[in-house]
Amino acid sequence: MKRTYLILFIFLFASVNLYSQIGISIGPLLGISTPTIDYTGDASDFYDGTKYGMRTGLCYGVLGKVTIGPINGRLSFSYSTLDNNGVADKTKPNSSVEIKNNLLIIGVGTEFGMGIPKSPVKPYIGIELLFSSISGSFRFQGTPNINSSNTNSIQSSSRTGLGLILGADISLMGVTRLDLSLRYNLINLFGKDYVTTNNPDRIVAYSNLNDAKDPNYKAGDDKHPIGNDRSIATIQVQVAILFGF
Repeated sequence: MKRTYLILFIFLFASVNLYSQIGISIGPLLGISTPTIDYTGDASDFYDGTKYGMRTGLCYGVLGKVTIGPINGRLSFSYSTLDNNGVADKTKPNSSVEIKNNLLIIGVGTEFGMGIPKSPVKPYIGIELLFSSISGSFRFQGTPNINSSNTNSIQSSSRTGLGLILGADISLMGVTRLDLSLRYNLINLFGKDYVTTNNPDRIVAYSNLNDAKDPNYKAGDDKHPIGNDRSIATIQVQVAILFGF
């Protein structure tokens, strides 16, 4: 019987000790998103179908963490608006294109903190599974092979990827913390696709994300410019203020 009580006491002590280390925190985040790999480039790259031609833009959202000792579970929501404009066809200086992308990223993952004795700063590394939605719009003017000068929508597309994180968690007053992070988001690691239609116009190539090669692509074909798969990635610098409870 004494042994049973001892085991029960140890179990209760361990449970209380574990519970005392569990913390939940949540708060707003703000940062910048810089496109990379095939998500960057010039406006003419968008017309050529080689890249998406996005420029750096702001991102904002919410970050939540569940802390259990040195290991955290994390859930993040971030929304970025990226755009670009310029000459569309380099052989036609008067041609132009305006592009806008709306990028929503939901990340679910974990992080491992490396505490520094007697320091309010705890560096960490993390990884997230990313669920992203990309939509937007584009407008060509004076551009050969494009039959419309209206603003056209880019249909929303969902992709799955991975986020790699290097950050620091800084204790402030009470249960308030500052989270600084540098992220590399591989947004379309899985699920690349090209949406085919019966519309013969070149504008169809831009009306969806179309990050896979056009199955009808042929060199020199003005209607089907996307000849390769395209990788979408961003580098994000984020600052979040977390409130614990």
